[in-house]
Amino acid sequence: MHGVPRLIRAKSTTARLFWMFVCLVAMSFFCVELAQLLGKYYSFPKKVTIEVLPLVVPFPAISLCNMRNLDTIVLNKLNRIFKEARDPLQWSDYTNDTFINAYMSVVSKYYPMFQMRDIDLKVFQTVLTRTTIATNIDRDLVSRAGVPFKEFIVTCRYSGQECDRERDFRQFFDSYYYNCFTFAPPEPEEPNSMLAEGLENGWTATVLSGSGMLDKNDEIRLIPGTHERFSPMSGTEGVRVVIHPPDTEPFPHTEGFDVPPGHAVTFGVRARKNVRIGTPHGNCSHANPFGTSNGADYRMMSCQKKCVQRSIVAQCGCKDISLPGHDAYPDVSFCSSDSDISPHCAFNATADCVRALYRVYDRFMCARNTTAKMSGNATASRLCGCYPPCLEVSYDVTYSLSKWPAESFDGEEAYVDIFRTERYPERFEGKEDAEKAALYGEFFDPSNRRVAMRNFARLNVYVADSNVLKTEETADYTESQLLSDIGGQLGLWVGISVITLAEVLELFLDVVRYFFSRHGPYRCVSGPIRE
Repeated sequence: MHGVPRLIRAKSTTARLFWMFVCLVAMSFFCVELAQLLGKYYSFPKKVTIEVLPLVVPFPAISLCNMRNLDTIVLNKLNRIFKEARDPLQWSDYTNDTFINAYMSVVSKYYPMFQMRDIDLKVFQTVLTRTTIATNIDRDLVSRAGVPFKEFIVTCRYSGQECDRERDFRQFFDSYYYNCFTFAPPEPEEPNSMLAEGLENGWTATVLSGSGMLDKNDEIRLIPGTHERFSPMSGTEGVRVVIHPPDTEPFPHTEGFDVPPGHAVTFGVRARKNVRIGTPHGNCSHANPFGTSNGADYRMMSCQKKCVQRSIVAQCGCKDISLPGHDAYPDVSFCSSDSDISPHCAFNATADCVRALYRVYDRFMCARNTTAKMSGNATASRLCGCYPPCLEVSYDVTYSLSKWPAESFDGEEAYVDIFRTERYPERFEGKEDAEKAALYGEFFDPSNRRVAMRNFARLNVYVADSNVLKTEETADYTESQLLSDIGGQLGLWVGISVITLAEVLELFLDVVRYFFSRHGPYRCVSGPIRE
């Protein structure tokens, strides 16, 4: 420190006081600056760099769900049963269809209580829903009663080529929509190939999403368990479309777009690559703290939903079938389980039946209220430990809609493509589809083609921009910058540099060597040697 020698060599008291004041002020300013530098470093700031680059990213996965969750033939059978068999005791014997018998055994337990005027109608609307049917009937039966793949996905083309229907699609089950299907684009032949822009290089599909084939009723008739009272999507028809990163789990009930029948919808996607920094500068996750589902890649939404599931189990004593992660609680029953309601309630609505009904209702409401509290509580969400992925590819989507097919002669091409080129009716020539073949043969007759085509929809997904918007987080203040700034402050306020520190070290070593040479155990002793 340059001021100290002058303080020592000063001849007068005034000079000593002056240099002492200068040294103290300089050291004080240095300490203040050092504290600010350390505070900045230990706040772990980060910076975000945004670039538009020609990077290699995969084409998105596309998940499709028919809003009409049950097959046309199944719905028509249910409609006829409720129309013709008024007595619930006849429901289970009305048909040899396994699913319908299971469905009727569930619904019949509620029917006598439904006739009681002292029970609020909203209780039944809350308890007897699509998720109730999915919970209390074997999953395989529900899936077989859902909309089949061969009926739903009519045509499919990717990058100008016909899709491989067996390889490119996988089926998954959703508690609201039942059978859903995900298109997973095949890997490109060249691993470093980029996404190609334009509709002709994207994905195009035609789907059957309308309900025009269903029986028409002159009177008002509700089919229990085919709607959700609290769902804003109840009572609609069309396709639910979710565009998401490949190998991730979609959640069609809470994300995605609705496509009405009789329209063509075009989705333009632009890829975004997010590179996030972990602790201590930021928060990101490489894996789901609650575990993954079916080997799917980590998504923050999946983690949050599993955290809500954990809270529902803890607070309500049941698990929600509409949320992921329920397999982690094998000994916990579903909130929509009707095991509390005895089968005898189908014959006589006793007080025990009513109490059991309200227990199911209370579980429903507990799960719903817990979900609402978790979604609206930032503190509770942070306690879940769910953070964005450290490396993520997401897609920005734009949406446009047009009427399809056209009323002019151009619209006839769609009918020819489906029924002549694709030979759509031939998919139902099997013995098990005899009833459907007869129904569709009449409904899709050329004389009825304009009405029939209103039940189809066309979906287009393409890359609007092949360039990728890359967002990368990096540390804004590193160790080298901290050392450099400390060195600058030492030189500015105290006059110390690395060379100065080396000189101080040399002086210290000289003092130590001198001390040991004068007072150490091996110091030299002068004078004569006596025996």
